[in-house]
Amino acid sequence: MIRIIFASARQGRRVIQHGSLYKDASVVDRKMMADFWVRIALAPLLSTLLVVVLSSSPVWSESPAPSVHWGSMAFPDQYSTATGGLILNRFTPVDGLGNKYDSTVGNTLGFNLITLSWTKHWEYSGTSWLWKNWSTNLTAAYSPTADEPSQYFQNKVVHQLRQLPTVPTVDPRKETDVMIDGSLTRWFPLWDGPKIIFAGGGFSVGTIYQQGFLRAGVRRVPITPTLYHSETWGDVSFRASALGRISYQANGAVLHSVRSTAGLVQPAIAFGQYRTTALGETIPTWEIELALMWDSGIFVNTTGQSQKQFAWSLAASAGPVRFETWNDSMGHLSERDYGPSYGASLTLDVLRVWNIMQEFRSTPTSEQPASS
Repeated sequence: MIRIIFASARQGRRVIQHGSLYKDASVVDRKMMADFWVRIALAPLLSTLLVVVLSSSPVWSESPAPSVHWGSMAFPDQYSTATGGLILNRFTPVDGLGNKYDSTVGNTLGFNLITLSWTKHWEYSGTSWLWKNWSTNLTAAYSPTADEPSQYFQNKVVHQLRQLPTVPTVDPRKETDVMIDGSLTRWFPLWDGPKIIFAGGGFSVGTIYQQGFLRAGVRRVPITPTLYHSETWGDVSFRASALGRISYQANGAVLHSVRSTAGLVQPAIAFGQYRTTALGETIPTWEIELALMWDSGIFVNTTGQSQKQFAWSLAASAGPVRFETWNDSMGHLSERDYGPSYGASLTLDVLRVWNIMQEFRSTPTSEQPASS
């Protein structure tokens, strides 16, 4: 089930000391009107997406901005998918030891992104022959931005497990944010095998920041022979992925000073069991994947210098459910978090659930012998 919660505009007058931002009654009225237009514009879009995806097939979904620069996996969907879920991204300008992060962002940002993502791989059929080996993605994300629940997961879960000091909250943003992401990707087979090489580009627009990007790489290349085979669940093996990406950024309502360009490199290795469907798609029955990321950074300090990010991401999937968490602690793994960000996601492939139900219902039952 996908639940979308819309938060109403806050009433009254308030003063934000750190940002020197003063809101009077007219500003609040404009804020209420903006929230109203967000509701009437976003709700039909999400409804339309849900209707459109009923014609596609399952697997994973692409992450909305700003997850890519926070440390999540930035690979395009390898096969058709329709997913919904919750994606948390947290930024705070002070670490657990009281060190200030050198950037122009001075307050805590807790994005609670309720997402709906649809990817379609176009094959040769009817009028779609021009789109053969191309895929498109559209992702909509709505966020009641607040300090929780990302503060709880960062401090009470991750930092307690690693015995790290808690990260303080600094003037948390409490607003409504929206992001729309899209991409177009061309896939290439390796010899006569599956499509594992990709190249393409896309965009991210919304209240957080604006971005256009180009990317290329390989996805799930088998690097070991089949370790175990099952007629029902597929082949167990190790697979590798790699991505290079360059993006062009512009400011948004949340991030007022972002680097104009950023480069990103991400290698990954996965271990899982993969089966091939009747449509020729290879889907992970289950999978564990670890990725590392180097990003030249979208954050800048007061002198305009970019803040490089080093992050890791760990994902686990079982059937239609996928969990992923990421953290930019690569610089000082044994000491503390290196940098300010943390994130996690839990997504459900609603079409895969539907297809499993349909397969179960269509499976013929064996006839029972007549009783004498």
